[in-house]
Amino acid sequence: MHAVARYTDYDDFAWFYNQYWGTRCCEQIFPIVEQMVLSAIPPRAHILDLCCGTGQVARELVDRGYKVTGIDGSAEMIRYARMNAPGARFIVADARWFTLPEQYHAVICTSDSLNHILNLSELRSVFDNVYQVLDGGGLFFFDMNREEAYKMRDGTTAGVVHPDDVFFIRAEYNQPEALTKFEITTFRKAMQWKRADLTLYQKCYPDNVIKRTLKEAGFRSIRTFDMEHGLSCCVRFPATVFLSKKPKRHRSALSVSRPGALVAMYPCM
Repeated sequence: MHAVARYTDYDDFAWFYNQYWGTRCCEQIFPIVEQMVLSAIPPRAHILDLCCGTGQVARELVDRGYKVTGIDGSAEMIRYARMNAPGARFIVADARWFTLPEQYHAVICTSDSLNHILNLSELRSVFDNVYQVLDGGGLFFFDMNREEAYKMRDGTTAGVVHPDDVFFIRAEYNQPEALTKFEITTFRKAMQWKRADLTLYQKCYPDNVIKRTLKEAGFRSIRTFDMEHGLSCCVRFPATVFLSKKPKRHRSALSVSRPGALVAMYPCM
C-alpha cells in the first residue's frame, strides 16, 4: 500500500480555488450529475466524490439527502470542504492509491480532475480503485478536457485583480507530450501580499484511449458526451463526460430505503 500523498502545492492554491472556482465549477457540472447519475440511483444513496476539491459538489449532494464521502490529496482543500459541506465525510487520500472498506452506488469525479493524472498507468490505477469501491451496477461519472481545450489556452495569461487578492495563470501546452503547464502566481492581503508561485500540470488523453482503459479495468456500458456541443446545460468548452457501469454480478450489498475573463479562459482546473 502506498503512503498517502500530501499535495502541498495544491494547499497553496486552495483558498483561490474555493473563492473563484469551486462554486462556479459546481454550477456548471451539477445539472449533468443530476441528469445522468442521481436520476439512476436510489434516494439517500452512498456517493464517493473523488478529487472533491473544496466540497461544493459534495454540499449539493448532501443537501439532496445523499450520503457522501469526499477524497482529495490536498489537506487544505479538504479543510475547506469540511467547512463547505459539514454533512459529508472527507478523507485526505491519493486517487491513484486509495482503498475504502465501503461500497458506493456511484463515484463521481468532476472539474477535469483526472487530467491531473499524468500517465496512463496511473489513470488505470484510479479506474481500478474506483471499480473496487463500486457496488455491482454502480456508476462511474467523470469529465476530462480534450486536447482542443489546451490548444486554446496555449500561450495565454489570465487573472483577477481584486482589492484583497490577485492571481495570474499562464498556460503552456507541449503538444508532443500532450501536457499543459500552468504557472500560477498569487497574492493575498490577508497574507501581507506575500507572493506564492505554483506550477500545475494537466495531461490530455484521446477519448478512445480512456474508453479502452475503462474497459480494461472492468467497466461496461461506457458512454461519452460532448460538453461543448452535446450538453445544452453546460458551459461550452472542449471536454468529454464519461459514464460507465460496474457489471452487476451479484445482489447489491448496499441497501437504501426508497420513500470574469478567467471564467472563459480557464473553465475548471
